[in-house]
Amino acid sequence: MTEQGEVESCNVDDGSRQRGKKNVSQRDDFLPVTQIEKKVVTTRKVSHEMKLAKYRDRLLRALDGQIEFDLFQLLDRRSMEIQGAKSENTEISYYSDMIAYVDFCRSERLTPLPYLDGTVEAYLIQLEALGRKRGTIDRHVASLASWAGMLELNDPRQSFRVKTRLQKLRRRLSKRTRQAEGLRVEHLELALELFNPEVARDCQDITLLFIGFETLCRQSELVGFDWRHFELQADGSGLIDLEQSKTDQEGEGEWLHLSVTTTNLLLGWGAVSNPNHKEGAIFRGIYSDNRMGDRLSTRGVQRCFKRIAKRLDLEPSIFSGHSTRVGAAQEMIERNIDSAKIMLSGRWKTMAMLTRYSKKIRAKRSGMADLTNQLNWDSVANTGKRQNALPQKVPTALSIPKQE
Repeated sequence: MTEQGEVESCNVDDGSRQRGKKNVSQRDDFLPVTQIEKKVVTTRKVSHEMKLAKYRDRLLRALDGQIEFDLFQLLDRRSMEIQGAKSENTEISYYSDMIAYVDFCRSERLTPLPYLDGTVEAYLIQLEALGRKRGTIDRHVASLASWAGMLELNDPRQSFRVKTRLQKLRRRLSKRTRQAEGLRVEHLELALELFNPEVARDCQDITLLFIGFETLCRQSELVGFDWRHFELQADGSGLIDLEQSKTDQEGEGEWLHLSVTTTNLLLGWGAVSNPNHKEGAIFRGIYSDNRMGDRLSTRGVQRCFKRIAKRLDLEPSIFSGHSTRVGAAQEMIERNIDSAKIMLSGRWKTMAMLTRYSKKIRAKRSGMADLTNQLNWDSVANTGKRQNALPQKVPTALSIPKQE
């Protein structure tokens, strides 16, 4: 599979193809050729509740016989009561992190709960030995602390040994992570010229690009949009309702503005993907024969932006599903739009992410950048004076020794 509901092509020899056709008309899912084009393919999706039930069952089986019975019963009861209080991704990470900790304890024959200073410290040492990054280790510790709060146990982060170990880890492990490159205005304008609106995948890619940029939505929010969330305005612009986001877990919702250009792109995509009635997911997986699949996955968003980058002769690996969000924030910062407005647009609660996104922009506005501009060095470098100013011969200390 490529995007959700999208089938990769494969090379099949003629003999295998003929054997595959044998008795195909007797299969339950057989459709005549005349009906295939009309069929909208849906893929079977596992609900969050089912995923959570599997994680919970796995955790309980791992803890069975490893902790006191009263504590086991409390965890069984509280884990049911807490369901739905956090976002889906947070709930999954709580369980997966706790399972990893319990599996470690079982392999080392240690008691997982209640938390012991030496046990948690040993687990942190193990995570570092496995090459886990600083952010991942911090998330594991936060998950253990959340379970401690749920079970009314001591927070392992308050232990002197655990605190000291975390301080050592944080000094050794860099917090810096690779920042995804932003898809900027120049990229959007060039993409608009290159993409063919008559090709279904192109039509969706360009629409996803512009909506992602104008709404500053995360990839998980982009794939959650349905046609019922969209409203066409009298002036040709549009509004789209973000019912719930990472920073709005209570679902108060927020209306986001779409320009006339983006609205036209969305309407054009609707005519291709859902011409008869506007309902269901806006962004969907696309089969190689242009049939529509189920709702697009977050990985599908990542692949979309990487496809766009490739078409623009950019390095696809440096872009991610958040590249439109990064690029839009950088454009607003560069154009001196008020920080409060940028935070409202991106639904950020603190300045941390804006500071992170604006590192390269701030470098261009530094005191040294101002000085070199006043000295007019850039214009001098473009004239013949540069040849006289620079050494004609590379100093011996900087030259590369010849291979013998």
